[in-house]
Amino acid sequence: MNQLHCQQNAEYYPERGKMAAPFLETGMIIGLKRSFQVEKMVGGGGFGQIYRAVDLESKLVVAVKVEPKSTDPGRIVLELNILVQLAHSSHIPKVYYSGETGAFNFIIMQLLGSNIAELRKFQKTRSFSVETTARVGIQCLEGLKQIHTLGYIHRDIKPSNICAGIGEHKRILYIVDFGMARRIRLPDGSFRPERPYASFRGTSRYVSLAAHERKETGFVDDIWCLFFSLLELVEGLPWKNIADQDQVCFAKRQLLANFQSRKMGRNFEMFPQILEHTKRTDIPDYERLSGILKSCCVSFNDLEEFEWDDHDEQYR
Repeated sequence: MNQLHCQQNAEYYPERGKMAAPFLETGMIIGLKRSFQVEKMVGGGGFGQIYRAVDLESKLVVAVKVEPKSTDPGRIVLELNILVQLAHSSHIPKVYYSGETGAFNFIIMQLLGSNIAELRKFQKTRSFSVETTARVGIQCLEGLKQIHTLGYIHRDIKPSNICAGIGEHKRILYIVDFGMARRIRLPDGSFRPERPYASFRGTSRYVSLAAHERKETGFVDDIWCLFFSLLELVEGLPWKNIADQDQVCFAKRQLLANFQSRKMGRNFEMFPQILEHTKRTDIPDYERLSGILKSCCVSFNDLEEFEWDDHDEQYR
């Protein structure tokens, strides 16, 4: 097969992400300066699809993120730009190549395992232990610090955008999907002017109150997303079955008014308190927040296998 098999117009795929017809065909070759053979689709979300492929020269197994040119070509360009800038970051997938084929743009990147939203489903209680939740939080704080140092905010931190590594990297977690990212701090250190009204970005289940209120968001709002994600992983969220954004916002206010965690313990109560006192343009105290997560654990060992290690076979 060759690239001509994927010359269809992207408008033929009205469905989104993995629910759409395949963007790439099994066995097709993509790339000009380097050649990659597509093996199978392994995931998808939003308007994109993820494929497993192999570099025909090095035999390296990789992931291919594909998006139709017709949706929003700026999304994948933004994501590529950020990934390249974060090339040396330990919690961001590595980029190997990018290009286009027919009606689609693609990025070749490091192959990862399942996201932790999927991995949680393998647990008998549909939840993670305190220790696993703390490890997820600490690694994500490290990744967010790397992203924020460049002046960007992710704006869609959630369990399905946090993936486990595979092979020798199986104890490392990676933040993925930068399609909603925004640069808020410029290279000279100044912040972009605050807008009186900011369009909603993110996933309502996890976003901060500021995002619900259509306010300008900052570094701290990514950590609010992480906080609600961790709470979901360890004990669930009261608003998981609520679709209305205003009702979700109200439920979050109620939770935070007298926050207690039945599994993480009293120390975890300090986590949202710190966030509430962190302004949009403040640099979050990542180390202190990580310390709080460690203090929630009876024992903390970041070298142990994760409790999902026996189940993460999706991309292998």
